[in-house]
Amino acid sequence: MKRKIKDDFNIMAMLLIPVGVAINIVGFQIASVLKLPIFLDTIGTILIGVIAGPWVAVLAGLVTNLINGIFNPVWFPYAIVSIAIGFVTGLLTRKGMFQNIPKALISAVIITFITIITSAPITVLVYGGATGNTSALITATFLAAGQQIWSAVFSSTIITEVGDKIISVMIVYFIVRLMSDRYLSKLNYGHLYMKRKK
Repeated sequence: MKRKIKDDFNIMAMLLIPVGVAINIVGFQIASVLKLPIFLDTIGTILIGVIAGPWVAVLAGLVTNLINGIFNPVWFPYAIVSIAIGFVTGLLTRKGMFQNIPKALISAVIITFITIITSAPITVLVYGGATGNTSALITATFLAAGQQIWSAVFSSTIITEVGDKIISVMIVYFIVRLMSDRYLSKLNYGHLYMKRKK
């Protein structure tokens, strides 16, 4: 039976949204404080996409960017990226792409690709290639080496996003593996992971 948008929004899924948003914000703060060349700001969105579906993840990603945008307006345009990540993650989970490590890694590559094609144009067109985060230093290095702005931004985005998304997806994979069957049974897509654990 085909799921409708409203089917994803049950009570458990709605309760997960603030948890996912908090995970996103804390992950980003940790990466910022440690000056890591990654963001860790989509772990919560990916987690929700895996266990609650695409539409709940879309909302979690959007809310994260709206909250972060209050403190730093740079975040607002990147809401599109978070929405895309949440939606694609939910679609991948429907196909069982988080049930083992090889599939999870393939999912990480797909999510990375979606992130690159949605975020790099925003960085160039809205911010002229630099947003002030750690990837801006990598972009500046490529520019100094003679690359044009588009190739410099795409190159730096690839470098930062590959590591970020692989780490984020693997964190989510192991979180879901640690969840009890009793809890998973209450979630929209939890049954996929109960079967895997048996």
